[in-house]
Amino acid sequence: MKNYISSFNRALNWVRNNTIEDSGIAVTNLKQQIYPEVTGYYIPSLIQWGERRLARAYAEYLCSIQKEDGSWYDSDDSAPYVFDSAQILKGLLAAKDMLPKLDAYIIKGCDWILSNIQSDGRLTTPAQDAWGSNEDFCSELIHIYCLSPIRDAGKIYNRPDYLKAVEKILSYYKREKLEKIKNFSLLSHFYAYVMEGLYDLGEVDLCRESMMRLEKYRNRRGGIPGLNDVPWVCSTGLFQLALVWYKLGELDRGNPLFYYALSLQNSSGGWYGSYPAPGLRGQLYRGRKKPYYFPKEEISWANKYFMDALALKEQLEFERMAPIFMDSIDKNDGRYIIIRDEVASYGSGAAICDIGCGKGRYLKRLSVEHPENEYYAMDLSSAVMKEINYVQAKQVGRLTQIPYGDDQFDLVYVCEALEHAVNLQGAFMELYRIVKQGGKLVIIDKPEDRIGSHEIYEWEQWISDEDIHRFVQSCGGTLRIIKSVPYEGKNDGLFRAWIITKVSNQH
Repeated sequence: MKNYISSFNRALNWVRNNTIEDSGIAVTNLKQQIYPEVTGYYIPSLIQWGERRLARAYAEYLCSIQKEDGSWYDSDDSAPYVFDSAQILKGLLAAKDMLPKLDAYIIKGCDWILSNIQSDGRLTTPAQDAWGSNEDFCSELIHIYCLSPIRDAGKIYNRPDYLKAVEKILSYYKREKLEKIKNFSLLSHFYAYVMEGLYDLGEVDLCRESMMRLEKYRNRRGGIPGLNDVPWVCSTGLFQLALVWYKLGELDRGNPLFYYALSLQNSSGGWYGSYPAPGLRGQLYRGRKKPYYFPKEEISWANKYFMDALALKEQLEFERMAPIFMDSIDKNDGRYIIIRDEVASYGSGAAICDIGCGKGRYLKRLSVEHPENEYYAMDLSSAVMKEINYVQAKQVGRLTQIPYGDDQFDLVYVCEALEHAVNLQGAFMELYRIVKQGGKLVIIDKPEDRIGSHEIYEWEQWISDEDIHRFVQSCGGTLRIIKSVPYEGKNDGLFRAWIITKVSNQH
């Protein structure tokens, strides 16, 4: 069993421990200066995993350091980079619903980036010192990864000039640098930027073709080397390439890359930039190149791409398991009875939301027995929810990133789904956020004190009363616990119900 949850918790703690003054992420564990670029593209990852408070703090800091011309500088505050500014825009776009003031900063940043377009469509940058002089290590091809935030801003703010500029820039790189795009020619970390950028811009066929060409470099552990002529690997490159394969729907191609990188995690929760290849750790290299991409520093961006790859891996594996999910529940099942009775207590017109609804087996029965209410659904996969057509709305989301508004529902329930949240605290905060004042959150799941009674799968963590108590105390709510919930004719304590009433607005 791969202990993803333990690895995630260590990785998230590393991020927290290397966040400087609650404002931004450090460059590395040794260079404790805020890295604006990485701080920017951490924001979507933090939001996705339920760390909204930290994401908001990052966004506030980035606004405070934007230059008058709309650019952002590097970690030493010495020069502006198009790439850095674009990654910051990704973060601000992800956080704009939390901070409406971000609109002005985003537009200003987009305008500065596009001021660097040449007449032929090439996107240059005022400074390249941080890249080094070796075009076979890093090149401006990574600017392809800068285009999706410009495109997204163009759609959001109705700026056809932004959309036209993105097309012009992408056309230039496809026309002038196609062979370099198709053939592994950079540090795997930078090459993966190019691949993900292509995918995000809809260039799926070109992305897939290039990734297939990359397959010939796989080593015996299923990894890709850091460069096309070295024996060592780049940790973040492995996670990023896994992420690209996951975006392409290729779980089995992405998994070996993910597992390889996961196995390299340091006890601190971080990753060095590069590691020796299998069988070479601690040995002489006999003339071959040793790792030289941050080999003894834990780089902050590795954790970001681990978190991103983990999220998409979870979704794909969930969808693969979908055929075995149940689509009905007996009306006498104790789990259903608890939810039904809570729904009935609201009378008519209540807004009820099933988070982690699966195929909608609770909703299907509730909508028949209590049709006087409004029902809403959310799950990780639209395919899993495809037969649910008896609700006001159904949204794709995750327990740590719920696409519903603050204080929206009278009753929110989550049955046998919280155990898969990975970041329990982030999920608690999201679930509580969408409950109205005076409303209820009902959690039905397996209690931690029953561990050992059944097999626990790699995505599961069972829930402790202590965790729930701490959360409720921090939020100012009240808690009622039903110690044993009958299910499928059994009453052996495998399921427990935690019923939380939202009585304050301290979250």
